[in-house]
Amino acid sequence: LDFLFFMGHPLLMCMATLLFMSSTATGQNAPCQGLSCTRDEVCTQINGVYGCGCFGQSRRNNSEIYDAYETCSGSNGSLSLSRCQLFEAGYTADSLHLNDPNCKGRLQDGRLVFSFDSNASVCGATLTTNSTHIIYINSVGSTDGKGVISHVGGLNISFSCVYPLTQSISMPMAIEAFGGSINGEVSVEDYYQITMMAYPNSTFLDPYYGNVTLELNQQVYIAVQVDQFSSSQIALVLDHCWATPNSQIDSKTYWDLIVNQCPNPEDGTVEVLQNGASTSSHFSFRAFTFADLPDNHIYLHCTAHLCLIGSGNCFL
Repeated sequence: LDFLFFMGHPLLMCMATLLFMSSTATGQNAPCQGLSCTRDEVCTQINGVYGCGCFGQSRRNNSEIYDAYETCSGSNGSLSLSRCQLFEAGYTADSLHLNDPNCKGRLQDGRLVFSFDSNASVCGATLTTNSTHIIYINSVGSTDGKGVISHVGGLNISFSCVYPLTQSISMPMAIEAFGGSINGEVSVEDYYQITMMAYPNSTFLDPYYGNVTLELNQQVYIAVQVDQFSSSQIALVLDHCWATPNSQIDSKTYWDLIVNQCPNPEDGTVEVLQNGASTSSHFSFRAFTFADLPDNHIYLHCTAHLCLIGSGNCFL
């Protein structure tokens, strides 16, 4: 202490200065600590509000729509927006929502993601259809709850998930009388997935797998199902189903099973068990072979369309 006094307290003065500077810096950084800005963002202040702005001009992609991109999966949809671009335009995460004001965006890697799920949380999404497509529509809008004035315009970004009503599907594995494989799963990768499965009975619980031997005239049961859509909103309607001796959907040799949503009147073994009532349709027929052909394989194909429950256009 005598030494420090003898030196005129230079060390104590320096420590006091450092402590003051450290306290000041901590006070300035406090508003940024809870923002979790990513490496592509920088904490900044706009109109007295702290937020995550964009780091560098190269990060402002598609700034006119806030670098928006959407994802659709059946009756689910989401819109992802750049948080930093929104903040620089004057919009905070708390002020943005879907058509339902209770449906806010969730923060994910510096982006605000707004999602709806027609099975769990509709969030104001509407479902419409035209002659060719089925459409889910929602939008992201802004709510300014501060005072009676606003320094930014209202935000409204509409997005939609569009699916074709009609698709054709095939069962790529053959049904073979007196031996062969029945494994009828098929994926339609274009917009949504449809599966076709063969079953031994009308419970539709355990599908055929592996090598299966069917005798001629044995009843076989087929389930066709569209995935990812809510069965309370959408029904699958089988318009036309037919069998061919090969995997070609447009084979010149074929046998109709379902025509205009009804059993082929020329084949008394066909039964339409369920059609247009839910996202799954069922029918059955008795195993057969094509006459004068070297093998006993048959391949199944169907043309189906989606229908809005309650529209009055679904076959029941």
